[in-house]
Amino acid sequence: MTKKYDIIIVGAGAAGLMAALKLSQLGLSVVVLEQKSLLASGPSTRNEGWLHRGSYHAISIRDRINALQVAQRCIYGHEQLRRFAPEAIEDADKNPIALLRDGNRLNDVISRWEEADVAFKQISSEKATHLVPSGDFSRAAALFEVKDVSINTRLLYRKLFSMAKAIGCKFLINHTIVRSEGLTLDVEDPFGERLSLSGQRIIYTTGAGTKSIYSKLHNFEIPMRYWKSHLVVTRRLAPMGIFYLDPQEAAMMHHGEFSVIGFNEDAILCESPSYDVILSRAKNLRQGISRIFPSWNDPSSMDISCVKVDLLDHENTARSLNVAIQEPIPGHIIALPGKLTETPYLTDVLVSMIHHEIDDNQISPRPCDNYSQTTP
Repeated sequence: MTKKYDIIIVGAGAAGLMAALKLSQLGLSVVVLEQKSLLASGPSTRNEGWLHRGSYHAISIRDRINALQVAQRCIYGHEQLRRFAPEAIEDADKNPIALLRDGNRLNDVISRWEEADVAFKQISSEKATHLVPSGDFSRAAALFEVKDVSINTRLLYRKLFSMAKAIGCKFLINHTIVRSEGLTLDVEDPFGERLSLSGQRIIYTTGAGTKSIYSKLHNFEIPMRYWKSHLVVTRRLAPMGIFYLDPQEAAMMHHGEFSVIGFNEDAILCESPSYDVILSRAKNLRQGISRIFPSWNDPSSMDISCVKVDLLDHENTARSLNVAIQEPIPGHIIALPGKLTETPYLTDVLVSMIHHEIDDNQISPRPCDNYSQTTP
């Protein structure tokens, strides 16, 4: 027997969980498939836990128009996530410090921030040193207080999962897809028991696993690239988040007694997704940490790697971890958020798209809906 749903979501990371909740709230029947035994076990939790508010991406992306668009989507996602899960926001009463090393960019930074509506306040190095006595801010040409915050991603995902489940969303954890035909998937649990599922749409929020699953199920090659970067987990280094705006510098967010630190624009292209640590890259990150905290020495600190993906439209295209929704095969939709903070934007676009394709005949159409149905 085949169990029928409106929507099948493959992948229970940030995008899959948020899409599951929003589509269930729309009144659709939804089932989420997750191959692993735990939810959000990939990039959704292997990150700094940085809830962006546009300050970094407004200037880290070279193209100004694209940079401002991403910054505004981050602001949109930041505000939505803060409203949805205020309990997941950490150090909400502390403003992070953003450092700019390249003083020649100061006017451009301020101009972009003002245009994107990024909240900021320029501060002196004396104030920064007062706030973080152990920090070395001598290399910074300018310093700012901004509104980015740390977010407890586990708490966020727990709320998304429990709310989606409470309104009827079905979760099949530790299930592997063994066959696809049309809009029907055959799945198998760890004990070899099989189940057949069908949906009006199948949404893949599988991140780095998207290419392999599409190839396995559909014999279709998704043009996708993998980017590896590194993180250090260490004892807490400061009262508030601290991050450079420049490339090849450290950026840190704090979670309770710990700091999670990454390196700006340090991702390298890799052939396949893996979490193996590249020692030379980890060393570069540690040197970046020491440039902010010269006395830092934590023998128990831990190096980890993370992998993110982007869709490759053209050869030699620059790295662009951005929102992407594509439908290479009718009814089989790929959804990539780019970054956690853009997930609300991604899922809102996805919900609007699904609503348009799977209409509710109990709701009266608007005049423009009738117009679009009659216009060739």
